[in-house]
Amino acid sequence: MGNEPIRHHYIPQFILKNFCFNKRGDLHYHDIKTSKSSIKNVRDIFMSENLYRDENNNSDRPTKSESDFAAYECEVSKIIKEKFLFIDDVQLSTEEDEKLKLFFALMGFRSKHTSDKFGLNAPDVNKKFYSLFQKDGDLAALWKRNLGYIVNCRSFAEVLNHKNIDEPFKIFMRRDTLGLFGQYFILTERRSGTEQFVISDAYPVVVNGFITQIPLHLYSIFTISPDRAILLASTGVEGAPSDVTCFRKCVFTPPKTNPNDNSIRIRFKRLYEEEVKYINSALIKNACEGYVFQKKKL
Repeated sequence: MGNEPIRHHYIPQFILKNFCFNKRGDLHYHDIKTSKSSIKNVRDIFMSENLYRDENNNSDRPTKSESDFAAYECEVSKIIKEKFLFIDDVQLSTEEDEKLKLFFALMGFRSKHTSDKFGLNAPDVNKKFYSLFQKDGDLAALWKRNLGYIVNCRSFAEVLNHKNIDEPFKIFMRRDTLGLFGQYFILTERRSGTEQFVISDAYPVVVNGFITQIPLHLYSIFTISPDRAILLASTGVEGAPSDVTCFRKCVFTPPKTNPNDNSIRIRFKRLYEEEVKYINSALIKNACEGYVFQKKKL
């Protein structure tokens, strides 16, 4: 393998580094399987060796998808660092908005959990359905092939128009970027004195609910630092009662768009203690491997 990358992170290191407590890249990690907490380095968590290695579709460069993810992450890290981590009034171009939505949609699709659904132990119903798109029955190759195409797109429109991306995966990306009626970003921050956000291998956490007896994807949760989290909300969720969303109604405010320069202004929201606790409990409850937490200074 030479100098090919072996550790393939399914949660980007540029996000994980925001949760570190020193410059070496160390963080507090709780392993769900062992129920033990320890100090881990960012290199060693939320990754799987050779997860995206693809010798079937890229025999001349098996780690191409991992390199392509690194390029996409570089673009997105610039947006998040400059506009989401510290600024209260976020303005995005429509191009940046579309790029972020597709990137976050990829987070669920690129995960180890999703790869298992296309692995050797894939459910029989998956094998039967996807045989239409992978004649030899190798669902791992199917997943890696489509992943390799999608990671080189920068909007759902590019995914939709890509002739080599199989139809089911276009449907997945539409669901996770546009939803039924459109989706919009909300930037949230914990209030001073409240507990800090965790980050787990459940990235994103998808929250579903019922609005007037209609099942609906309400929002997805992406924590980006101990202080801040991004919600990708479905249009219409602002009309749902608080006991459905678990947030105050004022949290769900659609962004303002400026048609003159095609920009989007995202309103900043501070969360109460109960709302931060709800996010953390959802992240921990849905985690399969573990989560990172901030240890309070004594």
